[in-house]
Amino acid sequence: MTDAPLSRHGLILKRLLFLVFMYAGLAYGLSLLEYTVFNLTGWSPVSIERSVELHSREEVKKEFDLCGGPLFAANAVVSAREGDRLLARCGRFWPFYRYTIEATAHPLLPGSFILYPDEAPAAVTARENFIINMQVINGGFALVALFVIGLSCFAGYRFLFKKDEEAGYKTAFHGFISSFLMLACYSGVMFFIDPTFSFGW
Repeated sequence: MTDAPLSRHGLILKRLLFLVFMYAGLAYGLSLLEYTVFNLTGWSPVSIERSVELHSREEVKKEFDLCGGPLFAANAVVSAREGDRLLARCGRFWPFYRYTIEATAHPLLPGSFILYPDEAPAAVTARENFIINMQVINGGFALVALFVIGLSCFAGYRFLFKKDEEAGYKTAFHGFISSFLMLACYSGVMFFIDPTFSFGW
């Protein structure tokens, strides 16, 4: 027994849903991929809004006020000394991300890990363990984000080039659901592991 053909309105609705699923899968996948790569490397492909110097508590507070919350540096990268240049972002990932600035490393900047010669061994060990955890988590979810992006692209290929709208629709829906599960799992893990992750939403 075959399925009854869709009406014209049903077909239009299904194609619109396909576009929504594709958009969500690609947007969330690319956004989390960019965010995890930023955390792993301290680099971001997005444009830098401005460059600032952060030397005092007041200067840090001013930038936090402009952002509407804390700025965040990469949480798996260490600065050799206070004052080194790094990237800091306002908001984490889409749709919460707003902009990225270049700033000087400052201890009040979440994620700005700075090496100090007089650090206690326990503090050094705790930081190293935290960074290893961040590298594993961000690296793993970067791979998951690539899978979600690939799934969405495969849906587009099936829909547009193979002319198999039903298969393309189902694959796009799977990519859409996978993107939400990916973000939910990443956020849940980071809320548990990273004490600063709850800031700035």
